[in-house]
Amino acid sequence: MEIRRIRLAYNNVYAVESAGVRVLVDTGPDYAGARATLAEALNGWRPDVVVATHAHVDHAGLGLWWQQQGVPVALTAADRTLASHPHYVDQDELDVMVAWVEASGAPEAIRIEAVEGLERRREWALMAANSSQYPPAGSQPRWPTGLRYESFAASRTVADGDEVAPGVRVLECPGHTPGNLVLAADGHGVLFSGDQLLPDITPTPAIQAAPGNHDRFRSLPAFTASLERLRDLHFERCLPGHGEPFEGVDAAVEANLAAIEERTERVVAELRLAGEASLYELCERLYPRALRRRFWQIASTVQGHLDLLEAREAARISAGRYTVTA
Repeated sequence: MEIRRIRLAYNNVYAVESAGVRVLVDTGPDYAGARATLAEALNGWRPDVVVATHAHVDHAGLGLWWQQQGVPVALTAADRTLASHPHYVDQDELDVMVAWVEASGAPEAIRIEAVEGLERRREWALMAANSSQYPPAGSQPRWPTGLRYESFAASRTVADGDEVAPGVRVLECPGHTPGNLVLAADGHGVLFSGDQLLPDITPTPAIQAAPGNHDRFRSLPAFTASLERLRDLHFERCLPGHGEPFEGVDAAVEANLAAIEERTERVVAELRLAGEASLYELCERLYPRALRRRFWQIASTVQGHLDLLEAREAARISAGRYTVTA
């Protein structure tokens, strides 16, 4: 098996060839110059299929471009919707997220700010999907320009256990998105992790809609279960979607799981002290100085750990207020 890493600014894509079958792991992000950089790096090497680990803008942004080259692009069933309707574009998805803000227990001024932030994200997403121009890079750029994302319908649906090339197998690992996947190179101990496992970064749960956009996807319980699955498979080398490849995969998985448990224990300890609390009240107790300016990051993180506690039947919610049950 031959594996070649290609760097596209903040992202990695991987050209894999196994028994004559060529697979590109992730499409690459669509920033100004990315297509030329990718074509030059591949130097005529043409994949038989591109497998996107998930449908976020930086991992599936060149999906339509690959299809226009005649190369099929594969995703799991749960992320097909996200590829054809990127984050924040659909009003139904926005409604799910607004409903979460409204139910958080935050004061009216905070709720108004949060919803205004959602509207700005939607404007950005619509520009990324519809403009022929690249947006500006921003103040802390990870790519030379902002990213575009032309929506597309996946050419092929892959599911857990599918071989995309001899010895290269799909493992569905929902959590980062509802249909997140990783790829395992059987017999080589190699994990293509996308955003499931990254060097020196521990996970932060996000607020996102479930497929169909009628409910909120509980991301952290799913993400944690996916990490536990990877722990049991004992990979030797990780090829991540961002950052440098690394060994010590078991240790990295354990570190991520330990970080999740540490944060969850902090949330449950504060909830015990409170007796009962809304999401916002709990965030105020945990992060009183930063909550106003970092509402989305803090509230989504605390919500993720509350979701995990609910999934474990260690906490429950009634009328918007959480209590510990165990």
